[in-house]
Amino acid sequence: MFRLPEAMERVWLMRARGMREIEIARELGVSRQAVNKALRDARVKLFEAFFGLAEVFSWEIARVNAEKGFMVARGRCLGRSVRVYAFYIPGKGLRAFFEGDFPDYVLRHAVELGIIDEPDREKLINALES
Repeated sequence: MFRLPEAMERVWLMRARGMREIEIARELGVSRQAVNKALRDARVKLFEAFFGLAEVFSWEIARVNAEKGFMVARGRCLGRSVRVYAFYIPGKGLRAFFEGDFPDYVLRHAVELGIIDEPDREKLINALES
């Protein structure tokens, strides 16, 4: 299972929640350059993970947002075309869901990262698709 290294995940999550690099550096007691490098490396690893997942399952990628940790793609399931939404969930790794069938923890995660303002399935789909 793909997961970012713990320290990198912490930096990525703080940035995804809206903190600035200098605030993250101050909070963690590291340099701003170290934060910048961790974020750059996290984005690369997340892009690679999302593109790798799409390649393995032959999904067509519509959108990838490594800063917020999600991908929107189109795939085939039971002979029909379906929308696939994949998320990087801290502590859990990559998770993919078909046709917006999101569990509550994904909705809470999307609120926490500011993707949506309340845990609502339709709002999340609209935010991911826009």
